[in-house]
Formats: sequence, C-alpha cells, structure tokens
Amino acid sequence: MKELNEFQEKFMQEIAAIQEETVQIALAANGDDSLQSDYYSFTAETIIRIMELLDGYRNSDMGKISITCEKTGEQLKDNPYIELHDMVCDYLKGI
Repeated sequence: MKELNEFQEKFMQEIAAIQEETVQIALAANGDDSLQSDYYSFTAETIIRIMELLDGYRNSDMGKISITCEKTGEQLKDNPYIELHDMVCDYLKGI
C-alpha cells in the first residue's frame, strides 16, 4: 500500500467507517446476515464511483474536484499524489 499523508489516511479511514456504519444499519434494519457480503459490495461500488467523480473520470465537463483540509491547507490528492478511486480500495470491504 502506498504511504499516505495524515490527511489522506484520515479521509480514507472515514470513508471506510461510513461504509461500515451503513452496512451495519442495513443489517440491523433487515436482520438478515446473509446479505452482509452484498451490502459491502454495493456500498464499495458506490464509494468507488464517488471517488471516480472526485478524480475527474465520471464527468469530463466537471473535471477533477479539489478537496482541501481547512485545518492544514493540504490537498487530498497531493503529497503524495494519489488517485482516490484506486486508493480507497485498500480501505473498503467487499472489493
């Protein structure tokens, strides 16, 4: 796995936490643990598509979207440069 800066690492961990929370909420509402693998797969695909949008691959008219940490001024995709849709796969379940 590529070495990330602190901002990038925290961002990816929060994306993974969102996936986990969403799957657990869906499981609790449904009560069917046999769906767990499907939920992780569905949420992973959704998150990857969102990262592709931020990376500029989903809509060429929009281009890339810049995310900056207000606290540090760091750009999410820089130092080191990363493709969000590739890097997030290291953090998600169901891939």
